[in-house]
Amino acid sequence: LADSFVDRIYKQYASDDGITLQDFSRLAHDGLLLEGKLDEYEQAFAAMDVEGTGLISRETLGKLFAGLGSVMSPQELDKLVDEADIGHDGIDFADFLGFARTHLELKETLQYLETHALPASSLPVDLSSPEFNEDAGLQDVTPVHGEKELGAIIRNGRDTIVELGFSWCRPCKAFEPKLKKYAQIYKNTRFVKIIGNENESCKHYAKEILKAKISPMFAVYSGGKIVYTWHGANTGRFIENIERFLPSAGALAAERAAAVEEDPSLAPKA
Repeated sequence: LADSFVDRIYKQYASDDGITLQDFSRLAHDGLLLEGKLDEYEQAFAAMDVEGTGLISRETLGKLFAGLGSVMSPQELDKLVDEADIGHDGIDFADFLGFARTHLELKETLQYLETHALPASSLPVDLSSPEFNEDAGLQDVTPVHGEKELGAIIRNGRDTIVELGFSWCRPCKAFEPKLKKYAQIYKNTRFVKIIGNENESCKHYAKEILKAKISPMFAVYSGGKIVYTWHGANTGRFIENIERFLPSAGALAAERAAAVEEDPSLAPKA
C-alpha cells in the first residue's frame, strides 16, 4: 500500500494518542485496507459536504436517499443518523465510511452525485416533508425521484396525474411547458413528473409498474389507486383522459375551455 494511502487512513481514524482498539475496530469493519476505494468514498463525501465543514447533516443524508429513490420515514432517517454518528459529534468522513458500505451502492451514488447538486430544494428530507401534504404542489409540477416518494403523494388520496419521461426524450421536453400550464388550469389536481432512467427505483416504476414502451407516458390516480394510463404528447388525448378519469379535472372543463381560447397551444389536437 502506498504511504499516502496509509497516511489518509491514519488521519481519518486515529485519535490524539494513536490508533486505539476502538479505532482499529472501526477501520477493520469498514474494510478500507482490503477494498482500496478511499478516493471514491472521499469523492462522494465531498459532494455532500457542500459547506466544507467536514460534516454532513441529517437533511443532506435524507435528500441523498430521496434522490436515489428511497425517501425515508422520520424514524428511519433518525435511526440511520444515530447509527452512523458514532461519536455523536456530527457525521464526519469516518462515520460516513461505516454506513456507506452497508446502506449505499457506491457506483450508483457517485453517478447520482456527478449529475445532481446536494442539497436540492426539490428533494424531500423525509416522509414528513411538506411536499406530502394533501394540498401541497397544486398548480405546479412536482418532480419525484422514486417510488416511495411517489407513493407518499398518491396515498393522500388527492387526484393525481403522473408524467413518466426520460432524460433523452425530446417529446417529453417539448410537452413540459404545456404540462405546467395544465397544472395551473386543473388547480385541484396534483401534477407529478418522474424521470424513468434517473435511478433504479424510477426504472422499476417505468418498467414493472407502468410497463412503459413509449414516452411520455401518463398515469392518473384517484382515491390512491391507478385508474388509467396512456402515452404520447397529444393534447387532445391528454385533455380527454384527465377530464374523464379525474373528477377534480372534469369539474374544471369550462375553465379549461376558456384558457384554450386565450392560449391556442393548449387546444385539443389529434
